[in-house]
Amino acid sequence: MRICCCQHYEWIIPPGELGDACMITVSGRGDITVEVVERVSWGRERVRLAPRALDVVERAHGEVARALAGGRRTYGLNTGMGYLAGKDLHPREQRAHQRNLLIGRAVGGPPYLPPAEAKAVLLIRLAEFLSGHAGVSAALCRFLVARLNDDFVPAIPRAGIGCAGEVIPLAHAFQTFVGVGRVLVDDHATAAADGALCDRGVPPYEPAVKEGIALLAGAPGAVAVAVARRREAHVLSRQLLVSAAAAIDALRAPLDAYRPVVAELAADPLMAEVLTTLAGLLAGSVGPRQESQAPVSFRVVPQVHTHLCRTLARFDEDIRRGLAAVGDSPALVEGAFVTNGGFHALGPAAGMDSVAIALVHAAELAGQRLHRLLDRRFTGLSDQLTPAPGPRCGLVVVQKRAVGALSELRRLAAPATVGLADTSLGQEDAMTFAFEASEKLRRVSALVRDVVACELLAARQAWALRDGGVAAGLDPVADRLCALIPPVVEDRPLGEDIERLVELLARNEV
Repeated sequence: MRICCCQHYEWIIPPGELGDACMITVSGRGDITVEVVERVSWGRERVRLAPRALDVVERAHGEVARALAGGRRTYGLNTGMGYLAGKDLHPREQRAHQRNLLIGRAVGGPPYLPPAEAKAVLLIRLAEFLSGHAGVSAALCRFLVARLNDDFVPAIPRAGIGCAGEVIPLAHAFQTFVGVGRVLVDDHATAAADGALCDRGVPPYEPAVKEGIALLAGAPGAVAVAVARRREAHVLSRQLLVSAAAAIDALRAPLDAYRPVVAELAADPLMAEVLTTLAGLLAGSVGPRQESQAPVSFRVVPQVHTHLCRTLARFDEDIRRGLAAVGDSPALVEGAFVTNGGFHALGPAAGMDSVAIALVHAAELAGQRLHRLLDRRFTGLSDQLTPAPGPRCGLVVVQKRAVGALSELRRLAAPATVGLADTSLGQEDAMTFAFEASEKLRRVSALVRDVVACELLAARQAWALRDGGVAAGLDPVADRLCALIPPVVEDRPLGEDIERLVELLARNEV
């Protein structure tokens, strides 16, 4: 089973679809694509590094020693970090410095990233190493791959990341390699990293020159959590369109607003694809239709969903660009170190903000349609979708639950990426807050599912009151809903019905 927003977008691989016996051979950085990240992190496929990939890494690592031999001051290698960048390190301090970098910055705590997202952080950091610009050794790459393959999953904090770049979460991720910190046993429990290494018969890793700062460099976390949120958002986009189609059919709204000519009027080829999908869902919609225009929340479904799809497409571009970018600073380029701001992954971070806003707007539309479905003036059915108005309240409280979710969604629409702060005594005074944007979008996705569940419940009840006549394109959806939720004949607690629908959506079974 695979799902796509519409024909324009990449396929999303659901968790569990791929087995754990597969092996992906990586010959170079370009082999680690978004799809490979999903296959390894969510599909549990394993990774093998081709010799030529390691040759590139080892040659670059040799260049690090040669570049340092000239005595040039290089940030984080023979100097301190952040505010202490002006402090020179004695040669005997430099090797210990790389290990210390991983330990002194781990100030986070639970909640931690889920295992798949944590694995994605490791794999994306490996991708940057394979470019050679990080200057790490082949030994570190082999160690990292081995930990990916033996399910050694660091406990990486999901929040409280107020640093330039990602030194806090990456310290938690990679201090585990030296036997410090915690690893995940499952989604919630943790164990000591040194014990987890011992259980695997693996001694702690000793970072070589440049490797401590390389493990803390870049923004693999921003890209990893963006990949995760991308998966959820694509599925939600499709579910929002299905839910909208169900409401349109249940209301018996006029279908003019969904004709192909609407995309021509908008000069929008992407809208044409959305309308094609919508037409398939509404195929065979029967029964007398309203003579007047439907409420705006019904008529603008193509416009709002097209905007959501376009936002997701831009988000995809930002993720793929972030996966291909070099975030190390300093980065090794042609034997010399280049200081840059590649760790400032604003694209994926701001992309999560944009997707959140687009999802909130689509959910608000669903909330409006839900309210219209309770009103006999629009449906021709009984008010509140109850067979006996007055003695029974029907679904009126379902809409109130949606209102509560929408109230929180509106507050969450504020961008996480707006607002800077001074850290490191002013040396580090800009950050993207990508992890905060991810957690916000994670919560947005959960609340949007709530609203969609409420709208689908109302559509199911409207179909029941009409005694059939569901659009043929929606038959599979209607059959699933009817099998799960009995019609509301007598008042009953509907919270459990909504929760069953939410779980159905979370499993991507609508």
